[in-house]
Amino acid sequence: MSYRSIITIRATTKTGLMRSARSPVAAGFTLIELVVAVAILAIIVAIAIPSYTNQVLRSNRTEAIDELLRQAAFQQATYTRTNAFVAVANYQTNNNRYRIRTILDNGGQSYTLRAVPLNAQVNDTCGNLTLDNLGRKTAQGNNVDCWSGRNG
Repeated sequence: MSYRSIITIRATTKTGLMRSARSPVAAGFTLIELVVAVAILAIIVAIAIPSYTNQVLRSNRTEAIDELLRQAAFQQATYTRTNAFVAVANYQTNNNRYRIRTILDNGGQSYTLRAVPLNAQVNDTCGNLTLDNLGRKTAQGNNVDCWSGRNG
């Protein structure tokens, strides 16, 4: 009858504690573990990048909305003084993301302000944003949330 026994060598450390010395085991990650980690990372990135891009476009849109509201206030103040609106807006916003234009109608008795996206902002689903003298806010795209959070 043969008995199998595992022989463990005990060594004493400097502190007097016992530890066992076993055969060396390979340290590190297996190829499958690395592939799984890379796959998980790829899934996270695939979700995060489009979400981040949409958030950046949305936050940049506030620049155009602020400019449209500022121009509308200017137009109303001008109309109070002169009884007519003026076509003064045709410029780019500070960060060159939108071009702001004033379009006059009815001999200066009504206006439409338009913000046209430029550069990377052209990927925004809202497209052109408009605001008229009656306070109507519209967007080129069929996205209802283009003016959300900004009631003007």
